[in-house]
Amino acid sequence: MKINLLFLKICCIAVLLAPVGLTAQPETPADQGTTLTINVVKKPLVDVLASLSQQTGLDVHYDRNEFGSKKLVSINCKNLPVEQVLAEITDQTGLHFSLIKNKLIVTANDNSSKAFQTIHGVVKDTTGMPLIGVSVSIKGTTKGIQTDIDGKYTLDAAPGDVLTFTYIGYSTKEVTVGSETTINVVLKSNSNALNEVVVTALGLKKTSASLSYDQQTIAGKELEVAKDPSFVNSLDGKVSGLQITSSSSGAGGSTKVVLRGNKSIYGSSNVLYVVDGVPLNPLTSTQPTGVFSYGADGGDGISNINPDDIESISVLKGASASALYGSQAANGVIMITTKKGKAGKTTVTFNSNTTFDKAVLLPKLQNEYGRGDADTSNIASLNSYGARQSAGTPNLNPASYFNTGVSTINSFTLSTGTEKNQTYISYANTHADGIEPGNIFTRNNITFRNTSKALNDKMTIDLSANYIFQNTDNRPISGTYFNPLTSIYLFPRGTDFNQYKNYEYIDPVRDVYVPNWIIPYNGGGSADDLQNPYWIQNKNPTTQGLNRLLASVTAKYDFNSWLNLQGRVKLDKADQTSSQELYAGTAELFASSTGGYNYSSSGQNQVYGDLLLNANKDLSHDFSFNGTLGAIIQDNQNSSLGFGGHLGNVPNYFNVSNLLVTGTSNPFNQINKTENQTQSLLASFDFGYKKFLYLDITGRSDWSSALAYTQSDSFFYPSVGLSSILSSMFKMPDFISYSKIRVSYTDVGNSIPSFVSTPAQYTVSNAFPDLNLTKPLSTLKPEITHSFEAGMEWRFINDHITFDATYYHTNTYNQLFNVATTAASGGYKTQYINGGNVKNEGFEGSLGYNGIIGSDLRWTSNVTFSLNRNKVLALYTDNSSGTPNVINEFTFLNSFNSYQTEAVVGKPFGEIYANDFQKDASGKIILTNGLPQLINNANEFVDVGNPNPNFLLGWTNSFRYKRFDLAFTIDGRFGGEVVDMTQAYLDLYGVSQASATARDNGGVLINGTRINAQTYYNLAGGREGALAEYAYSATNIRLREASLGYTIPGTVFNNKIQNIRIAFTGRNLFFFYLKAPYDPETTLSTDNTLQGIDLFGQPSTRQLGFNISAKF
Repeated sequence: MKINLLFLKICCIAVLLAPVGLTAQPETPADQGTTLTINVVKKPLVDVLASLSQQTGLDVHYDRNEFGSKKLVSINCKNLPVEQVLAEITDQTGLHFSLIKNKLIVTANDNSSKAFQTIHGVVKDTTGMPLIGVSVSIKGTTKGIQTDIDGKYTLDAAPGDVLTFTYIGYSTKEVTVGSETTINVVLKSNSNALNEVVVTALGLKKTSASLSYDQQTIAGKELEVAKDPSFVNSLDGKVSGLQITSSSSGAGGSTKVVLRGNKSIYGSSNVLYVVDGVPLNPLTSTQPTGVFSYGADGGDGISNINPDDIESISVLKGASASALYGSQAANGVIMITTKKGKAGKTTVTFNSNTTFDKAVLLPKLQNEYGRGDADTSNIASLNSYGARQSAGTPNLNPASYFNTGVSTINSFTLSTGTEKNQTYISYANTHADGIEPGNIFTRNNITFRNTSKALNDKMTIDLSANYIFQNTDNRPISGTYFNPLTSIYLFPRGTDFNQYKNYEYIDPVRDVYVPNWIIPYNGGGSADDLQNPYWIQNKNPTTQGLNRLLASVTAKYDFNSWLNLQGRVKLDKADQTSSQELYAGTAELFASSTGGYNYSSSGQNQVYGDLLLNANKDLSHDFSFNGTLGAIIQDNQNSSLGFGGHLGNVPNYFNVSNLLVTGTSNPFNQINKTENQTQSLLASFDFGYKKFLYLDITGRSDWSSALAYTQSDSFFYPSVGLSSILSSMFKMPDFISYSKIRVSYTDVGNSIPSFVSTPAQYTVSNAFPDLNLTKPLSTLKPEITHSFEAGMEWRFINDHITFDATYYHTNTYNQLFNVATTAASGGYKTQYINGGNVKNEGFEGSLGYNGIIGSDLRWTSNVTFSLNRNKVLALYTDNSSGTPNVINEFTFLNSFNSYQTEAVVGKPFGEIYANDFQKDASGKIILTNGLPQLINNANEFVDVGNPNPNFLLGWTNSFRYKRFDLAFTIDGRFGGEVVDMTQAYLDLYGVSQASATARDNGGVLINGTRINAQTYYNLAGGREGALAEYAYSATNIRLREASLGYTIPGTVFNNKIQNIRIAFTGRNLFFFYLKAPYDPETTLSTDNTLQGIDLFGQPSTRQLGFNISAKF
C-alpha cells in the first residue's frame, strides 16, 4: 500500500486555505444588556463611533488624528448587542476596543499604540505562602511569565489588559490592569476542580471533570529530582499501575514499561509514547535471545528524548483513555507535552547534572579455596574446588574491575517572543562513562520550536525540529559470550589476576597480538566461554550510532471561539548503525584465526499526518458539547543492510572485502526493505449537562496494510464513558471539596504484525535464501481488548487531601500463535492462527496531601497503590493431527536449557518453569545411589512462579522551607519470583561463598545425607542444572531517589540572574528489604521473553551527585 500523498497535502494545506473573513470577537466586550441599530454604507468611522456613543452612553476615546475620516465602515444592524457591532468594526478596521468602567478606548490592534507600564506583584495562597511557578499572562495573548521562588512577578501591560493567574490545583483569577502598577494576588485552592484543564488523547484539552477514565499528570519539574539519562526511569513509584523494568545495558538502554499488566502473548505489552499529540516511533532494538546471546541492546526511541524539553507528562492508563490513538495504544499511553517559547522577556536557563555511579549487589565470592578440583590444586582447571589457600594468596575482588561511573547532563534553553511569535531553543549533552571499562555513552539533543500567529490571530502555526545524534561504545551485555563479567566472576580463586591486565602479547610465529589469559593461546583461539575481560573490551569492541530527526508542522485555524481546524504532519527519521570488530586471537567460536567483523545499518522513516475538526461550545445554559472529527495516516518504512563473518587472509583488516565467503557462508546476511501503513477515521463526542454530568463517546476505524489479503483489512473499535460530579449534584459536608465517579467501556484493536497474513516467499538461513514454509492465512484477525473501568475521585478540606481509586477489567482476545500445520496443508510446516484470552483485573489509586506545617514549611505527599491479577484463560486449538486438540500450555521462544517462560491456562502470563531435582510427593529430593537426580525433561519442569509483582506501592514527598527544598521517593514491589542463573554458574565453578560454606560443612545436606559440594553443584549449577533451586522472592523496597536543594535569589546577583539552585541528588540509594542476590527490577530483555532471570547482567548502581540550575 503506497502512502497517500494527496492526504498528506490536505493535512498541511487545508488549514492554510481556510476562510479568513469570519467574524472576530472584540477583546473586551461592552455591556451585554445594550443593543444598537446602525445602517451606514462607507461612512467615516468617527461618525459611527459618535452614533455608538449616543445610543449606549459610553464615553468613547480615540486619537482623531490617527483615525479621522480615513477609515470607512459599512454596517447594517438592528437591535444587535454591542459586542457584535464592535466585532464587525474590528473585522473591517483591525481596531482594538477596551472597556474600562464607562469608557470605551479605541486603539490600533497593535501593541505599539498601547501605553504599556511595568506591573509587578506577589502571588500567595490563602495561608500567605508565596506560590512558585504561577503562570501570569495577558488574556487573549501568549505574553506571560512565571512567578519566582518568592512568588514575585514582573510584566509589561497596558491599562485595560486582563492579567490571568493560573496554577495547578488553584482557581484561576483575572485582574484588569488600571492605573496601579502593583497587583498582589491571593489564589484560592480549586475546591471543585470543575475548570481544571488537562491534555488528553491527540493533544486535545478537556476539563478534568469531564474525563470518564483515569489519567495522571506529572509535571516536568518532577523529573529533575534525580535525573536519569532515560527520563522514563524517573516515573518509578510516582504513577499508580505503572511497572518499569530496565535492561542491564547501561545508560541509554531499553526500558520495559507496562500499564495494568501484560496483555499480548505474541506482541508487545509496552505502552505507546506520544509527543505533542503524535505517536513516537518506538525504535525497538533487538533483544537477547538466550544464554549465548551477545546481541547488545540498542536502546529504544523514548530514551532519546531530552528531559529538559518536557513540560508535563500525562499517563493515559486504560484503553478508554487511549482509544483514539488506535491499535498502537492498546497497552496505554504516556503522553509528553514539550516546552514552547513564551512571550515577554527573553529567558535563558542552564542546568548541569552530575552523578557518580557505584556498582551494588555484587556476587559473594569465596577466598578460602584455590584453583583445581576434588580438593586438589590444578592450574589446568578453571574451577575453584582445589586445595585450601595459604595465607596471603591473592583473590580477585570483582569490585576492583568496576570503575566509578560518571554521568553528566548539561543543557541550556532559550525562550523568547512577542504576542504573535514565540521561539524555544534548547541544547543538551549527555555523557556517561559506565562502570564497566570502555563503556562510553554520548548523546546530543538540539531542539528548535517556533509558534506564530497569522491572519488576524486566527491561524496558529507551530514548527518544531529535534535532532539527536548518539554514540555508544562497548554497551554492556548479558549472557556468557563477549561479556567481561563472565570472566571476572568465574576467574579462579587464589590466582593472581594482575598478570592478565596486560591482556595481549605478540605471537612470534604470526606476528600479531594474541590474548594473554589463563587459557593459553593455542593458535586458533579458545572455544570456552571465558576470554580475558580486557581483551573483550579492547579487541572485541562494539560501536552503536544513532542519527534521528523529529520534525513537525502544525497549523490550527480558529473559525470562531468554539470551532477550529487543525492539521499536523510529522517526520521521524532514524538511521542506526552497529559494528563489532573481532581481532585475531578471539575465541574460535566467533572468529577465524585472522579475526571477524560484523556490521549492520538500518533506517526507519515514520510519516504521520492528521486533520482534526474540533468544536467546544456551550449549547445552552445547561448543555455543553466538545467534539472532534479526524482523519489520520501513518506510514512506516524500514530498511536494513548487514554483513558479517570470519575474516579472510588479512588479519585484523575490518572491511567487507576481507570477509570470508564459502559454500555455506555468505557475509551479506541481512538485506531488507519493508513498508506498512495505517489509515484511520475517528470521532469523539463529549456531552455535558449542568457541568456535573458528562457522556463521552468515541469511535475509530483503522485500515491496516498488515491485514492485506485477510477477509477484512479494517477494524472498528468504540468507547463510551460516563462521569458525574457528585459535589455539584448534591449538597456535601463542608470538608468534602470535590467528589466524582466515572465508568467507561472500550474495545480497542491491535493489528497483526506485517507480512504474517502473506509471508514472504523466501527466508534467509545461513545468509542464503530458503523457501518459506509458513502458510498464508486469510482468516487472521486483529487482537482485540475489551476494557471496563470504574473509578472515583475525592478532595477534602479545600483540596488539602486528595484520593482516587479505579477498578479495571480487561480481556484480550485473538492472540497470535505460530503453530504446526496439518498434513494436508500443501507442504507448509507452520501457520499463524488466532486464539487466546488473557485477563487483567485490578485496583489502583492514590492518596495525596498538600498543605502548610507551621508558617513556612510546605509538605506535598502522594502515595500510589496498584494491584493487578493476570490470568491466561485460553490459548488455541491445534488441528495439525486432523483432530482438534485444545492447547493449554505455550512455551515462548528463547527459552533455553533449564529455563522456560510459558503461558499456561489458569496461570498468570509469563510463568517461569525451571529444571529441578526429582522430588517425592512431600517435596523431598529423591536420592538414587546417594545422589539427587535431575528432571531433565522440559515437559516436566517445575513452576517456580511469576516475575510480575502482586502489587506496587510508591510514596513521593516534597518539602519546602523558605529557600530549602527536600524531595524523596520510596517505592516497593511486593510478590513475584525471579531466578539467578549467575549464582548457578558461580556454584558450578566453585567461586561462590555458598560453595565454600558447603565444603566447610562437609558437603551439602540432603535428607540427612552429606553430598560432596562439587558433586552436588555439578548437578545443581550452571545453565543445565536445577535452576529451580535458585529461585528467589522478587519483593523489594528501596529509597528510589532523593534531592536536597537550596535556591539563591536573584537579589544576591543584583537581579542580573533570576535565581540559582544547588542540589545534592541520589538514585537507587539503598534497599529497605531485598532477598534476591541481584536487583529484580533489571532484566535480560525488554520484550515478552527472558523475564525474571539474571545471567551475568551488569549490576545495578547507586548514584550520588549534584545539580546546578540557573535562570537568567
